[in-house]
Amino acid sequence: MHRVHKLEGWSSPVIASVTHTTFGGDGSMLMQPDGCWDFVMMKSARGSLVLRTGLTTSAVTHAFAEGDEILSIAFKPHSFMSLMPGESMRDEGVVLPSIGQDRFWLGTDVMEIPSLDNVDRFVGKLLRSGIVEDNRLVGSVVSGHPMAMSERTMQRHFLKTTGLTYKAFTQIERAQKAMSLLQQGRPAADVAFALGYADQPHMIRSLKAIMGQTPGEIAQR
Repeated sequence: MHRVHKLEGWSSPVIASVTHTTFGGDGSMLMQPDGCWDFVMMKSARGSLVLRTGLTTSAVTHAFAEGDEILSIAFKPHSFMSLMPGESMRDEGVVLPSIGQDRFWLGTDVMEIPSLDNVDRFVGKLLRSGIVEDNRLVGSVVSGHPMAMSERTMQRHFLKTTGLTYKAFTQIERAQKAMSLLQQGRPAADVAFALGYADQPHMIRSLKAIMGQTPGEIAQR
């Protein structure tokens, strides 16, 4: 059993969501691709750590214990960290060096470990210091209103920023849409047709590979 709280009432051009999860017992959960990269603050009986993750292309199982807490700051795919670019962070998670109980190293900068109450200050410092930037070119592509550019330029920027090819990114987006429709009770065959899968078996294979679940398992959740 776990309790999830999403931060409301604050927005940023580079932030997709902020989520705080508290676990009430031992267990595991499936962490599925969402097209974002993250700063993840984990607290457990063993102590605290800060994890920087890149965009993922397949689901990962995370084991947790009673009392564990996770604060996840999900950054939009068009945000960019030159210190840890997307192309080197695909399907990777890096534990950042800690300093005592409340600070950590990010390159040569010392950062305070954020909480749900001061996420805005943490993100503001990342932007002001230039640690995180907004790639407007990639943002225009993700929004569906691409700026004028060559295919080669688009693919180069997209890969460097997100770590994925544009095709791989759209496959994850389509899998997310399929999950949402299946959870609403839409028949699998209808979802496959609506989202342009070649057929239902194609959608089943894609969802299993990316999200780690079949349409039937998704619908049950």
